[in-house]
Amino acid sequence: MSDSDHKMILRRMTGRETGDVAETPLTLSRAVRLAFTKSANDTIGLIVTVTAMGEDVHTLDPMLEVLDDNLMLVGLERGGELVGLMALDMQLRAAILEMQAMGKLIAGMAEDRAPTGTDKTMAENLLIRFLDAMPVATLGTEYDGWTDQVELGSKVESCRAAGLVLDDCEYRIMRLDIDLGVADRTGQLIVVLPLAVETFGAPAEPTEQLDWATLFQARVAEAQSELDALLHRFDMPLAQARNLQVGQVVPLRGCSVNSVRLVTAKGREVALAKLGQLGGNRAVRVEAPPQPQMRELGGGAEAALPDLMGGMADDKMGFGGDEGAGLALEGAGEIDFAMDAAPTFAEPETALDTPDMEAGAEPGSDEGFGIAAMDMDALSLED
Repeated sequence: MSDSDHKMILRRMTGRETGDVAETPLTLSRAVRLAFTKSANDTIGLIVTVTAMGEDVHTLDPMLEVLDDNLMLVGLERGGELVGLMALDMQLRAAILEMQAMGKLIAGMAEDRAPTGTDKTMAENLLIRFLDAMPVATLGTEYDGWTDQVELGSKVESCRAAGLVLDDCEYRIMRLDIDLGVADRTGQLIVVLPLAVETFGAPAEPTEQLDWATLFQARVAEAQSELDALLHRFDMPLAQARNLQVGQVVPLRGCSVNSVRLVTAKGREVALAKLGQLGGNRAVRVEAPPQPQMRELGGGAEAALPDLMGGMADDKMGFGGDEGAGLALEGAGEIDFAMDAAPTFAEPETALDTPDMEAGAEPGSDEGFGIAAMDMDALSLED
């Protein structure tokens, strides 16, 4: 037996073929299924089989209608912004928890319940590993670049909350039907990302950190609001309202082009407006609120001032006029206020430069100064 025959026999015994084996191309479906199967086994030791892979393309609203309310939604971010979702059904979530808590799956079906933050935490390692494996598995396929630079985000409370943040564009919806290998238990994983793929370079440093509350408020601010232009509102008896006829003129008392009010559906006044037209159509122009106007009260300024004296006369206060000039203080007789008489001064020969008095006031009188005449010689501090 020659050496060539020896080698031929050894190849047959070891199972090696002499000819070249044709390489089977790896399809997209098989690549994605292998990526998830390996990720589940490597992270939590869960042995599963992906039985089917489906794909749909929808815009934002139809895409959100596809997602059931009992799915756990986890955000997918690219460059710090929410761009997609990953959804897990109840059976897949339960299988992930059972493998990490008990090391095996329960034969019975898991009962439906609302997803919690614990579910998301327990599934993070598996989901992150799957996202990291997707770009390599889909290289050179129609999914090439679809999951590039995608990171796992936080848990999203509902489809409605996600719709307020996600852009309105076309989304690719990828479904994986998963056989959990125990009884008839099957799970489902859904990945939603925009269909159009852009070339992303190195992630730029964000100039401003936006949190979920800021994004939510920004989306709410873009919501449509409805305002009614109210020209006039008045009451009318029911009998008169029932007798209204075509062509009848109804007077609007107090109504003008400046009395338009912009109100919400609940009747809350938003702004004042003026009625006009623009381009042949009726239009209103928002006006500034009127400034409060000040007017004089009747009776002059003196009547407007409060009676600070409480209506008490001068004589009740102890300030006498020409009669009994001086201060009338209670118990003043018990105090000795005697003092030397006030010195007298001669009147100056030159007239003082005094301010002009009011018209009609006679020289030497106290008119025009608004004070009562007083006799300086009559003032005395003695009892």
